[in-house]
Amino acid sequence: MHNIYLFQPQYAVEYRNENNYWLPYSVGCIWSYAQQFDRIRDNYRVADIIFRREHPDDVLARINEPAVCAFSCYVWNKNYCLHLAERIKRRWPKTRIVFGGPETSGRMIRYDFIDSLIMGEGEENFLQILDDHLAGKDPEVFYEKRRLDQLDIPSPYLIGMFDDIMSRYPTAVWSMSFETNRGCPFACTFCDWGTVTYSKVKRFDIERVRADLEWIVGKNVDYLVCADANFGIFKDRDIEIARIIRDVANRSNLSTVNLQYAKNSSEVVFEIAQIIGDLSRGVTISMQSMNDLTLEAIERKNLEINDMSKLLSMGEERGVATYTEVILGLPLETKDSWRRGMTDILELGQHQSIDMWLTQLLENSELAQLASRQKYGIKSILAKDYMPLFNKNDYRDIEEDIDLVTATNTMSTEDLIESYMFGWMIIQFHISGYSQIWSRHLREVNGILYSQYYDHMWQLLQTHHFWAAHYQDIRDIISTYLHTGRISRMDRRGGHGMSSMSFEYLYRNRYQAYDFAKEVAAEFDFYDITVDQIQRCLLHDNSIKPTIWLLDRHPITWRPDPGKWQVITRPLAEGLDFYSLRRRGFLKNKFAKV
Repeated sequence: MHNIYLFQPQYAVEYRNENNYWLPYSVGCIWSYAQQFDRIRDNYRVADIIFRREHPDDVLARINEPAVCAFSCYVWNKNYCLHLAERIKRRWPKTRIVFGGPETSGRMIRYDFIDSLIMGEGEENFLQILDDHLAGKDPEVFYEKRRLDQLDIPSPYLIGMFDDIMSRYPTAVWSMSFETNRGCPFACTFCDWGTVTYSKVKRFDIERVRADLEWIVGKNVDYLVCADANFGIFKDRDIEIARIIRDVANRSNLSTVNLQYAKNSSEVVFEIAQIIGDLSRGVTISMQSMNDLTLEAIERKNLEINDMSKLLSMGEERGVATYTEVILGLPLETKDSWRRGMTDILELGQHQSIDMWLTQLLENSELAQLASRQKYGIKSILAKDYMPLFNKNDYRDIEEDIDLVTATNTMSTEDLIESYMFGWMIIQFHISGYSQIWSRHLREVNGILYSQYYDHMWQLLQTHHFWAAHYQDIRDIISTYLHTGRISRMDRRGGHGMSSMSFEYLYRNRYQAYDFAKEVAAEFDFYDITVDQIQRCLLHDNSIKPTIWLLDRHPITWRPDPGKWQVITRPLAEGLDFYSLRRRGFLKNKFAKV
């Protein structure tokens, strides 16, 4: 019997003071597919699954005469996997070392300890590798991008693939991936999703999906992520799946669901979000950029059929949270287009959540290839400390890195730093609520554009007696990271979430932020005591006394909506960091009619 070792090591997530581990779904799928054949079951056994970032010496101590070692490789484990693979090959030279996953590319042939690379979907390719090994054939270097005709893969959950590792960690909390389909009809150049899975979307049988979700009941699974590229693309089916998720959550320990919604958002995704309810952070309305030239360059122009303003209004009407993601450093973006884009997002009606990321050059994305780098003058740096996960139980001596854009032919590194800080200001002051009442009243009632208000804030911020020092501190962190690939002040959010480093600082100094927003409003010769009171009451504070205002406008949107309004305070949820508190809306009070 030949021993197979499967590797999908990931960082543990520390959430609510508990260790949360990911179930290794990807390697589970390749084995669950292969084991359905008698010749495989009769000749191979999975001796171990390495799903944690353990000390390499501890991993090697458990390995015994490995025939095949298969690694699922992505940005959070590539260097760790390469290190383990090299040590295994040195100790057991006859072992077949196989790499697959989104970060696997032809460039890995330079590692002489890797025997085979699986390019694309892994199930049939992995089966072929095992058959070739049984037949005594020399391994091929490339097992090319085969796709399954039918997604009839036995579920790794239902065959008991993870029973052993869950029993070895009886007190652990688990995160779980599931699929309802594979494929993405879009070809965004910054993404490797469509490249890896091709454009045609294929569906898993819905009873298989139902069974995977029902498996959660009775397990200590807290977090569920759907690995589809566009959940909601199949209207009736996906609504039914959402109802299954909601029902399973009602009967299990599941508390959070992460769905990657269809990029062409529609009324369907809002119906799904209403069904999922408080399990989810809401509906993604992603723009990546507001610059038309950039959208054409990254092949997102075909998504312009989205009426973002209409979708945001739909979310507001249905009581569904929305969030918008933007990516800094994409082709043809400029400092000026970025700044206008950030305020244009506010003009369209996004006031709940904006997430800002730096452009990553993923291994198999079009943007990472030489032709794109040359065309757009892309410069980049291999940055460390990117992952926003710092669990003391993880082995971190082997550092991961990610290729980040630091400049293009339309945006220098200094332009990128300044643009990042402008986005930081919008997220910290407007989205977090410290200036939102002033700026929205000025926009709706006084006709002052968001760009006017925040351009004034931008000028005052950098020399302000209280805020300039913190602004410069964050700017120095960003600058150091983009010039050296290292974070000068470690934060648990890592390079991925540098814009969120200030959430706690602003909350602790929320009244200084409140005063600053008032100063900016004064630049427009505006002051209104009711607006002032409402802005003050928006900031979370359990000591706020119930106050009732008789208004002819809504106290947040300032659109006509006469009535009596009262502030509603909520206690901060225990065990959450400030990133989670802000994302879930706990740092802002609510208003309701009475």
